[in-house]
Amino acid sequence: MRALYTAATGMTAQQLRIDNIANNLANVNTTAFKKSRADFEDLYYQKIRTGSGQTAAGTGRNDVVEVGHGTRTAALRREFRPGAVVQDDVPSHMAIRGEGFFSLQTANGEELFTRNGAFSIDGEGNLVTTQGHTLSEAVTIPEGATISVSPDGVVFAQLQGEDPTEVGNIQLRRFINPSGLEALGSGLYRATELSGQPQLGQPGAEGFGELMSGVLESSNVDVAEELISMIMAQRSYELTSKAISTADEMLQATNRLK
Repeated sequence: MRALYTAATGMTAQQLRIDNIANNLANVNTTAFKKSRADFEDLYYQKIRTGSGQTAAGTGRNDVVEVGHGTRTAALRREFRPGAVVQDDVPSHMAIRGEGFFSLQTANGEELFTRNGAFSIDGEGNLVTTQGHTLSEAVTIPEGATISVSPDGVVFAQLQGEDPTEVGNIQLRRFINPSGLEALGSGLYRATELSGQPQLGQPGAEGFGELMSGVLESSNVDVAEELISMIMAQRSYELTSKAISTADEMLQATNRLK
């Protein structure tokens, strides 16, 4: 029966929805994590009756009968809504208040992007991530200096007893379609054809967000919203499984006919 397959597609879709919700909830405390939302679309339709031709009265028929074949997951769309800003008073930590990404360079020269500004200073004075990736901009911090970052991305270093001096300028990147970025884990993203090429800009100018120093961006996961979505997915899963049980009982009744 058609109902068995149709209901099975609904169960598969809701299972994937639950998997996505579980990932969102697991990362509720992950710095700069961006939640994903499942979008669904209906499958193809079988025409039982086309509605073409004329009735006995000579008028056009309007009795189209089309039966759908369930649903599938169209996409898991990442929402880049900013998370709350949490102060931790680490001078090398930063957050973007608004639109934009930090640009990173890997050891093999690949450019990656992140919203996670939990930078530290390595032995050569470079600002690096926990994975060892460096900022694309050349910023060198003198040994023993205290750093600060202005909203427009200028990095200052101050040695004890001296005035602050400018040691670099951080610029941001943004994308026409950030949802098209490829997620690599660890808060890292790679540009794709869907996202478009990165656009370079100064923090606080032309729609780019401002930089904040000594703070980090938290996850944008809303726990209450995720729990509501989880309950809805669970109920949908139960109902579609009930449709399979009902279809199976109907088949058994048909087989018992003599």
